[in-house]
Amino acid sequence: MGGSVKMVEESLKLAYGENSDLIKEKRIAAVQALSGTGACRLFADFQKRFRPDSQIYIPVPTWAK
Repeated sequence: MGGSVKMVEESLKLAYGENSDLIKEKRIAAVQALSGTGACRLFADFQKRFRPDSQIYIPVPTWAK
């Protein structure tokens, strides 16, 4: 369940440009996430699984009021 495939593809084009080598060569991955907090959670889970010795830095406060 990675969200809308078309939305993800178009978002990559917007972020990296339609002629990006990363996109053309399929060297980039993306997923749609529910909210910013959900996206952070997905990234943290991914990072823990594939780079367990890496660190993630979280500011204090974590959310502006």
